Amino acid sequence: MKYRVWFVLLALAGLALAGCGHSTNSTQASTSAPTGSDQAQVAGVLSDNPDYVNEDLFQSQLAQSYDETAGFAAITPLRFWREITNVQSSFDTQFGPPDSSGRPTRALVTIHRHLTGTFNIVAGVATPTDTSRSLVQKPLDDAWTRRIALERAPDRLASTVTRWRLVGTSGVDVRTRGGVTHVQSLRIQTADKDTTITDPLELHRLRRIFFVAEGSEVTLTAYTESATDVVLFYGHDQRRRFTNNNNGSYTFTFTPGRFIGLRNFGVDALSHGTLFDDSAAYDSNAWIFPYVVVADRAPMPI
Repeated sequence: MKYRVWFVLLALAGLALAGCGHSTNSTQASTSAPTGSDQAQVAGVLSDNPDYVNEDLFQSQLAQSYDETAGFAAITPLRFWREITNVQSSFDTQFGPPDSSGRPTRALVTIHRHLTGTFNIVAGVATPTDTSRSLVQKPLDDAWTRRIALERAPDRLASTVTRWRLVGTSGVDVRTRGGVTHVQSLRIQTADKDTTITDPLELHRLRRIFFVAEGSEVTLTAYTESATDVVLFYGHDQRRRFTNNNNGSYTFTFTPGRFIGLRNFGVDALSHGTLFDDSAAYDSNAWIFPYVVVADRAPMPI
């Protein structure tokens, strides 16, 4: 049996990314077994683990340059970036199954964010003899989704007391509301791993998050529904473009660097018209995933 309850997570009020509008939460009275203590503990666990709740890539205003024309196009993009001006958040929590006392033992939190703002393009011709520039701004309306899994288990220091703890997370799926551009799958390859993801919201236990050794190479192959999409890589301090293989697949290789710990990378597919047609609507689908950089000689988790 599952128990479904919506509740206000006051402890998460500060988790909305800085400078990105405000956060609101849906509320519905609970008529099921989860207690106020369960709700408060789940809220506290999420508040204590912001790195697993948020990501630092999609709402970044870091501009990306574009150094290649695309044949006939209404505009030639030179730089582009997002400006998120408003964020509305809600948390949908499902509790279950219950233990012998009727209290839930698991919780699945789905985080929804409604992002609005503008997608900005500096257009022109990148030549020394033509310095004319124009700013194209397109309305941005994206839906951001992530799932978090928690379990209630005996406290390690007091076996008669149970505590909620974070046990799993999904990636992040960001889709333009009403858009048609979609990432179909993402293949991730390292020296010792080869995996393909078809659902960014699939849950993974924390020990099964993608681990990669410092300084090693990671090759990404994204598949979309169009061979004319523009696919971008997002890292902590970089924005790069995937190579278009002209068959609906796009390839990019990156090195995580030597920063040990939890990080994120993102893959963003933009429709051709988003960048190259000033009259076409903004249309994007981004997948963002957590991964852990470990020391080169550290054993990988089993």
